[in-house]
Amino acid sequence: MIGSIVRLLVAVALAAALGPICFDILQWAARVVRWPLPDTIASVAGAAVGLLFLFWRKPNWFIHTAVHELCHLVVCLLVFVRPTGITVTDGRGGAVEHIETDAFRSTLIQIAPYTLPLLLTPVLIVRQFIVIAPGPWRHALSAAVAFLAITHLQALYHNVRINLSGDQADLVKVGRPLSFVLIALAMMLVAAWTIRVLWSGLPSGM
Repeated sequence: MIGSIVRLLVAVALAAALGPICFDILQWAARVVRWPLPDTIASVAGAAVGLLFLFWRKPNWFIHTAVHELCHLVVCLLVFVRPTGITVTDGRGGAVEHIETDAFRSTLIQIAPYTLPLLLTPVLIVRQFIVIAPGPWRHALSAAVAFLAITHLQALYHNVRINLSGDQADLVKVGRPLSFVLIALAMMLVAAWTIRVLWSGLPSGM
């Protein structure tokens, strides 16, 4: 009971303190949105393929679970918590086991699949910082960004849907209010970064 109250208070504090900042960042990013965007055909094609893929079939549950558990594992390593095992199954969930740690790092590990765009992040980095000049590689990366942004939202939907209830569900362990605040903050930041990347390369002065 006390833990639930503490998590609720933390959720309210984070929403009040970081919510406006993340929203301002999203608004700042949105200022560059205009038509046509750089790599218009590639970006639209990537988004269209993402939407077709979303409506065409349900996720491959083995791949979905593998990415989910890899997010847990990556954050374990980032916060210096030693993992002790990983399990991935097709349709029966998975798990990343790790040594005991404090509540803060445990929360970061548990919420990772809902806030970390694992597949999208490396493509955003390469598109923004490495492949800058117009050309086939930038077109391909812009298409990949658009495609992976949509599949990230699809994965997030399924992650939330199947982890809202149950004693072992991530969102229950973290606390639903705190989980939704952290997810909302992450979504605003991911959206802002995606927008800035897709619209980077506009002629100067635009």
